[in-house]
Amino acid sequence: MKGSVLKKIIICAVSAATVAFSAVAASSCSLETAHPEAQITYEFNGNTYEVKYTLYRNMYPHTVRHFIELAKENFYDNTIIHDYKTTDWFTGGYEYHADDYSALSGNANQLSEYFELDSHSKEEAYYKLHLTPSVYKNRGYDDKQNETVNADDALQTVMGEFYNNIHQDIEKGKLTAEYGCLKMYYYDKETTQKIYVTPTKDQIIMADYKKNCATSLFGVQTGTSSSYSENNYSVFARLSTTEVFDDLVDAVNEYISDNHGGTASNFYTATEVRVDNLDTFSNESEKDRGISVTFNVPKSPIIIKTVKITKY
Repeated sequence: MKGSVLKKIIICAVSAATVAFSAVAASSCSLETAHPEAQITYEFNGNTYEVKYTLYRNMYPHTVRHFIELAKENFYDNTIIHDYKTTDWFTGGYEYHADDYSALSGNANQLSEYFELDSHSKEEAYYKLHLTPSVYKNRGYDDKQNETVNADDALQTVMGEFYNNIHQDIEKGKLTAEYGCLKMYYYDKETTQKIYVTPTKDQIIMADYKKNCATSLFGVQTGTSSSYSENNYSVFARLSTTEVFDDLVDAVNEYISDNHGGTASNFYTATEVRVDNLDTFSNESEKDRGISVTFNVPKSPIIIKTVKITKY
């Protein structure tokens, strides 16, 4: 008798678990894992390359969540590698428009105008998104005098989870930058302003704004080493396999060899662009907003066709 009752309890428990899991799977929510997976489809010179990545939520939860939220909004789709370095490509900020791009790709002044157009820059679209906050311009106190943060004070940037940032201890070490990895990227800002970050729901820590101001940009390391150290930029994803990414890098190098005398600097146009124009926090006045940076813009576009999260 006892055995029959126990058997019924086990069956019911399994059935309940199955129903609960099915309900979660059927909903818009997904179970979060330590290592989500993503697929970035690149396009270059008429060919597509579907490259798979493993994300490290267990080490960089805020950075990975930020990347996933942007991918789910299709934010990265049809953007370009706008800044080409020998060992790093940077993307996430500018949309690809074929006719304009091909016509302007050799003219630095016209390219600057191209990138600063509202229809090409992704900055305005980014600031309209509803993203989970981790950075705040102020902190306050509740009625029990406990420190708290207010949603009205949230900034549209992600907390900088890297080794050299203040109080950002990575519990299980840090990922070493390697060939093919993805790094969340930020532009250095000349500001000493402080903000408040929330590493966990129970923590509110004052930190430097300039190291917690990453928006949508990420870098793709294409060499075995890089000047963009993992000490200063979160290495939040690694290649699941290298083969397809090898094919993409080889295709770009072969194109440079066949069309630009094998010289990488002939493959791009150095273009000065003002960025972060909508960042209202790190500048005191309207006229001072934005900083000038130089992009090495590829003359033949390397396009991010889609970024898809294949496992949560």
